[in-house]
Amino acid sequence: MPPGEYKIKIALDGYIPWEKTLRLTPELVTQTNVRLFPSVPNLKPLTFSGALNPTPAPDGQKIVFAVENATTESKNGLYVLDLQDRTFSFNSADPVQITRQSGKFDFNRARLIWSPDSSQILATLNPGQTDEINVLLNASGFNDIANMKDVTARLPVMYQEWQDLIDKKMHEQLAALPEFMQELATQSAKMVYFSPDDEMMMYTATAETTIPQELIPPLPASSTQTETRTLKPNQIYIYDLQEDKNFYLADAPQPSPKPKTTTIHEKLLELAAAYSPISSQPIQWYPDSRHILIVEDSKIVVSEYDATNQHVVYAGPFSAGFAYPSTNGSRLIILASLNGGTNLPPNLYSINLK
Repeated sequence: MPPGEYKIKIALDGYIPWEKTLRLTPELVTQTNVRLFPSVPNLKPLTFSGALNPTPAPDGQKIVFAVENATTESKNGLYVLDLQDRTFSFNSADPVQITRQSGKFDFNRARLIWSPDSSQILATLNPGQTDEINVLLNASGFNDIANMKDVTARLPVMYQEWQDLIDKKMHEQLAALPEFMQELATQSAKMVYFSPDDEMMMYTATAETTIPQELIPPLPASSTQTETRTLKPNQIYIYDLQEDKNFYLADAPQPSPKPKTTTIHEKLLELAAAYSPISSQPIQWYPDSRHILIVEDSKIVVSEYDATNQHVVYAGPFSAGFAYPSTNGSRLIILASLNGGTNLPPNLYSINLK
């Protein structure tokens, strides 16, 4: 085809069409990566006795949640759902119970925070109260209530250890950026989240600035999509550190005014927000590092990282704005009440995206 701009469309029955305008340049191959998503959602229940306070792990491979409506009391407690798809099966593993409910340990109301390595879960009961209890649970095995110890006295030390691990990983990720982007990420941005392959950075600008051109040598046949290098505060962007491209995504939600963080519990909550944006903003990374997941009031949108091809992959009821992809992106996990308005708690469902 002769050089110029072309509007490309790829369509397949049962899938949402893909469209993009590409610019062909002489003697270069213009490459684009295409993924089609099903046009009709296919829901499958993953839990049947409710799922309270679902919390994803930092590695994106697990979700912990509480159950309080099981048929027998011994089945109430905390469960971990493995999000990894099995090679020779389309069925995911059943949730595994990691501890039981008891009068002393009301895990249904506990605040749950994962350790940075996704191996432990800190469960805080009655935070800030005189009867506060903190227990550290093994995420890969059953935790006997009789052996649980209160680790409240160790919280400051534990927080510092976890913070050091997060800082170390972030330092390694920032080191791959051009110097200007390193300064921007640490001084003029917040909510910094790297893509799973560490080749892109999602961030919210906190100051108005302009990213200089050609921070790295330009690559042949790089993205020809419209980018935004003049940043405005409280807007979410994605920077492609391989191609030195910066794309505007959306305005960031305005947080509620709150006092300066002082208590160990507030610091731990901020620590949890460093793992994933799911609790702090409606945009999160998709596992393929080429797409993002956008959660809106009554729909879930998948978009390419350059803000093109924004498609609704699910429109319907789901609870607490909870939507999270499986490890390889073949499924989407949502929390929803689909039982006709009864008083039963919501359950986790998977939506097939293959």
